[in-house]
Amino acid sequence: MSTTVSVDLGGTWLRIRRGDGIERLPSPSAIRQPGTSADDLLRQLVDTLDLHVPQGAAANISCGAALDEQNGVALGSGPLWGGAPTGEIPLLHILSSRRPDVRWRLVNDVTAGLASFALGFARPTDRHVAYLTISSGIASRTALLTERTIPVDHRGLQGEVGHLRASTSAPEAVRTLPCACGGIGHVSSISSGPAVQAVADVLDIRYDVDTFASSLAAGDRDSSRLLRTVVEPIAELIRTMITLDPRLDRIGIGGGVAEGLWEFYERELTGQLAETRSYADSLTPERVADIIHLCRPGDIDTLAGADAIADGFLRVTKL
Repeated sequence: MSTTVSVDLGGTWLRIRRGDGIERLPSPSAIRQPGTSADDLLRQLVDTLDLHVPQGAAANISCGAALDEQNGVALGSGPLWGGAPTGEIPLLHILSSRRPDVRWRLVNDVTAGLASFALGFARPTDRHVAYLTISSGIASRTALLTERTIPVDHRGLQGEVGHLRASTSAPEAVRTLPCACGGIGHVSSISSGPAVQAVADVLDIRYDVDTFASSLAAGDRDSSRLLRTVVEPIAELIRTMITLDPRLDRIGIGGGVAEGLWEFYERELTGQLAETRSYADSLTPERVADIIHLCRPGDIDTLAGADAIADGFLRVTKL
């Protein structure tokens, strides 16, 4: 029986699990190595995986990139590769060419997160379940649990919401912040982990990631204003998701930003979602609590999610 290696490739960390042990390495990414070419970063990634995956193993990789999971082609990632190499990245082919002895399986990290969330938190009556990650990047996935499928478009994409234009009432200086993908004013430009500092700078708010939660706990007005600003595009996005899909019974929200600010993020998000602005609004605090699960650290295991996808728990299907 072959060894199974589970890998989580994010913009900040590369985690590799073999048996009961997990090794955490700095990711070869645009976040970690600004100014390094995308081709060099990709070469470092392949070299690292080659070094850590044993002969004849099965390697299930949760990859923080837009990805066509049926053919293993990456379509880009701001946190990993910035503007990304020109054109599509045949990541599965590159890995298989380097190490043909390994059975490689690539899944998008949000797909893996969704599988983990559905395994741990979906209820028997839930029909559609979504997972939204707010970390170095932002994206979502929705599964049709009645069919055990994750539908994607012809390119293999679903839920690349971090690169939609943000819906926000913030000043123009916030609305025009650049995104790591090269765009302007995206949800990730305002609400992702790296964006919080950028938003604080243009609002002239002192921000320290290590003391932000304690400032919120102390009732600091500037910190509360900063949190309100970075949560607003997420609240508007979730409001739209619920409005468009009446069968969306459960939404998990994870990632380092949301999990790190857990109680404060949940309170701010609930308050914004429960605002009544027209006859179409029906999100009371009680209904928000029934639909939204704000994940705590440890709730989501993308390594286990990648393994679950490889085992057929959910199937990615093109429409």
